[in-house]
Amino acid sequence: MNIRTQLILSYIGIVLLVLFAMGLYLRSALKGVLDKRITSELEVQAALTREFLIEQLPETEKFSYDEIDNLVDRLGETGKMRLTFIGVDGTVWGDTERDGQALIEMDDHSTRTEVQDANNFGSGMIDRKSTTTQTDYRYFALPVQRNQNIIGFCRVALPKKTINSALGNQQRMLLYASIVGSILAILFGIFSTGAIIKPIKKLTQITQSIAAGENTSKVEVKSDNELGQLLQNFNLMTDRVHEQIDKISVENQRLETILNNMNEGVLLVNGASEITYANPAAIVMLNLPQMYVGRALIEINRIPELQALLLEAEQTDTVAYAEIRLGNLMESEAEVTIVPVAAESEYVIVIHDVSHVRKLERIRADFVANVSHELKTPLTTIRGYAETLLNDSSTKSKKRKEFIVKILNHSARLSRLVSDLLELARLESGDVELKQSQCHLNSFHEPILDVFEPVLEESGLILNWDISENIPQVSVDHQLFMQVFVNLIDNAIKYTPDGGEIEVSAELGGTNSDAANEVVVHVTDSGIGIPLESQSRVFERFYRVDKGRARKMGGTGLGLAITKHILLCHDGRIWLESELGQGTVFHFALPIVGQV
Repeated sequence: MNIRTQLILSYIGIVLLVLFAMGLYLRSALKGVLDKRITSELEVQAALTREFLIEQLPETEKFSYDEIDNLVDRLGETGKMRLTFIGVDGTVWGDTERDGQALIEMDDHSTRTEVQDANNFGSGMIDRKSTTTQTDYRYFALPVQRNQNIIGFCRVALPKKTINSALGNQQRMLLYASIVGSILAILFGIFSTGAIIKPIKKLTQITQSIAAGENTSKVEVKSDNELGQLLQNFNLMTDRVHEQIDKISVENQRLETILNNMNEGVLLVNGASEITYANPAAIVMLNLPQMYVGRALIEINRIPELQALLLEAEQTDTVAYAEIRLGNLMESEAEVTIVPVAAESEYVIVIHDVSHVRKLERIRADFVANVSHELKTPLTTIRGYAETLLNDSSTKSKKRKEFIVKILNHSARLSRLVSDLLELARLESGDVELKQSQCHLNSFHEPILDVFEPVLEESGLILNWDISENIPQVSVDHQLFMQVFVNLIDNAIKYTPDGGEIEVSAELGGTNSDAANEVVVHVTDSGIGIPLESQSRVFERFYRVDKGRARKMGGTGLGLAITKHILLCHDGRIWLESELGQGTVFHFALPIVGQV
């Protein structure tokens, strides 16, 4: 189909569409005007009928069928409308369509919609089928009043076929006018398209030559009219397109060089999780086959963690990050970041191999564990000899005894340090075998009192344990988790002045807004507080807010780090709130049993 035919058909289609739309509008408008006119005529007829009935009805208001029906029939002889007079009680006393016994047998009309509307609102109108004559009518009813009292209702009805006939005549006239207008518009369109087609054909021939590869050719401009301006703009557009193509080619080569030489793997997947691009590093990391484009990621490499991370990015439409293990390579651990592409149903997956870093971390952890183990044996021996000297009755030198006490104190501190290092290394390595059981947090109350009661009495501190029995149970390694309470309460005691208070409480909480799925415990003290700049570092190993005070009290600087890792082993978390001079609150959360 050539452009001339398309233009003619388009022109005809537009004309027909406009005429069709105008026809629909005019049909609707004519119908509305006709409806209003007919309704107005019904209103006038009903008003005249009502006035006539008010003058002619008996003063006694004791109606008879013969008298009223004759009166109604006389009124209906001059028009094409059906007239009805209905009493207040719904009795039909007169109707132009019924006489004699048929009139008497007519049912109660007080339930008719138009009668009820006339009684309630002063007038009533409705289109419906008559149950008496089985004919569609438009009814209009008015109340007949005498001395401010309603004595009945006059109703005027016009058959719908009369209305439809009048509407049909109007629509036929509109249809004839539309047909004539369409024929004239089509003829005009056929003759007018010739003047437009000729210059467009010339432009088409030139664009075809450019599409064939003759991209250096230019369109010859011979006029200054709209077509000449179009050709000038076409030449300018062609030059700019060539410039943009050159820029894009250079940029693509640059990006391709960067991606091909990156150590990180980069993939691009679409909304259906199908791979559309992968750089060489990603192909090696995920062991992708040669024909990977267009195939689903889960089909090629079944890594549940990667699929879960991709699903998270799709559902939240935000950046998703996680550290996962790539199953196809030995000891392969990777940091994976998935970024949704704006305005596109695509996702960029960046894979950073951190297996070497994790290996170094494991080596460091093993080194700390081995060194700690090697140190513990001689420290135990030193402590044994020191205790022997201290308990030896033959030793009389006071100074010697003082030195021995210091040796014992320092060896005890070093022993605690080694024990804490071993415990922390064990927790960080992930080799802890938890012996979890369900228990209530109040089961730790008595053991905690046994540990700290002497210290509390000596310092005058008050420990308030305020955990309700209604708090759900948690699943923990009882012996390991005891360290959490011991470390937090011991830390509170160290930094709370004598006579202060320490409170342990708990409540239900949750990471989801629609459910309480964890127990949150608060350890509150009235101590000196922690500076804001130190709050983010208190869980680091060996970090002390007040180093002099911590060493004086025998702290190793590992208690909070150990506490954090114990909670991580239990799928928990820990954080704090503190203000200088106002005390500190340590919060930790544990999943409720059955809701992990």
